[in-house]
Amino acid sequence: MNKERHLLRKNQNGLRPKIAEIISEQMILEKDFRPLSIKEDWKQIEENIYQKFCHYNRIRSTWLWNTFKLDTFSASNLSSRPETYLDQLIEESETVWYIVSETVNEKNKFWFYEGKIKTIQKIIDESWLYDLYIVSKKYEWLIAINHHDTLIATGNVMPDKLRQLKVAY
Repeated sequence: MNKERHLLRKNQNGLRPKIAEIISEQMILEKDFRPLSIKEDWKQIEENIYQKFCHYNRIRSTWLWNTFKLDTFSASNLSSRPETYLDQLIEESETVWYIVSETVNEKNKFWFYEGKIKTIQKIIDESWLYDLYIVSKKYEWLIAINHHDTLIATGNVMPDKLRQLKVAY
C-alpha cells in the first residue's frame, strides 16, 4: 500500500476523502483541481508561505490569518458567503495553491491542492470548511477564509482588490 492511499484510509470521514469524492462525482479534471501528492514538495510550499506572509517563531500556527506581516485587509459580515467573492479577486485562468486546515488525530493538519478558482469554489461549496487559504503560486498574495467567515487578503495587490470589492457590496 502506498503512503498516499494510507493517508486517505486513516481518516475516511475527513475532509480529504470528502474532497476526493467531490472530484470524482463532479468529474473534475486534474488540470482544474488536484491534490498534491506525497512526492511533491508541499513542505517547501508551506515553508515559503510562512516565510513570505507570516510572523512566526518555532511554533507555527495553522491560523495563518492571525500572523500576517504584510499589508492585510479583511471583510466580514458579507452579504454572501465569503467564497462567492473569490472569482472576483482571482483570475479564472490562474492556477493557485488551495490549502485547507483540518484536525486529524487531535493535531492540526494542512492539505495542499492546486487548481483554478472556479473549481475551488465548487469544492468549497460541496465540502465544509474551517480555515482555508488560496495562495498565488508566485507567492505574491494570499487569501484566507477563516472559521469566522472573514475574507482576508494579504501580500501584493490583493488587499487593495478586496478593499475595492468591499465598496461594491
